[in-house]
Amino acid sequence: ARCSLPLHSCYGNVLLLSLMGDPTAACSCAPRHPQSAYCNADMVIRAKFVGVSKQHVNISVGEPVWWIHHEIKTTKVYKGPEEMQDVRFLYTPAMESLCGYEHKGPLKGEEYVIAGMMDGNRVMITACSFIQPWSQLSLAQKRGLSLDYSKGCNCTVMPCLSMPCSISSDNQCLWTDGIMSRIWDGLQAKRLACLPR
Repeated sequence: ARCSLPLHSCYGNVLLLSLMGDPTAACSCAPRHPQSAYCNADMVIRAKFVGVSKQHVNISVGEPVWWIHHEIKTTKVYKGPEEMQDVRFLYTPAMESLCGYEHKGPLKGEEYVIAGMMDGNRVMITACSFIQPWSQLSLAQKRGLSLDYSKGCNCTVMPCLSMPCSISSDNQCLWTDGIMSRIWDGLQAKRLACLPR
């Protein structure tokens, strides 16, 4: 299929804002288009953070590994296994060097859209995961969660990091939001999707 980056006003296809996390010396996150974040995630949910605790997990070799255990209240599942329709916990490494996620918002406050990966029956998140306050999404982006993201998962969004930029196949779309400013949440991230045509 040939993929293109249509305007939302023409095709009704939208995307979420990207969250790159807070890069540190030990953990930095590459630009990731919201469509890619959605398509590559095992779980995409809307939820409120309600609690946090630390626990250790014994492994067969070496010292126990510490994890941060986020308790959440799931309000909507956009993508995920049938048996995981009421996610109650998110897990992240406690160490910054492993890109652990630190929730800076209030507990029992606003809703977040969260894209995570499955590890057995656990949903894992990191500082590079897509985690965005629901209130910061436009109406078009909210609609896109339910309708359009899954249609473009056979396409690939290619970030343009330096000029000149090009794509190498018909299933790719060029993403140029950050080429000048290095801020990747511009028009293409907010209003465009890479979809088959």
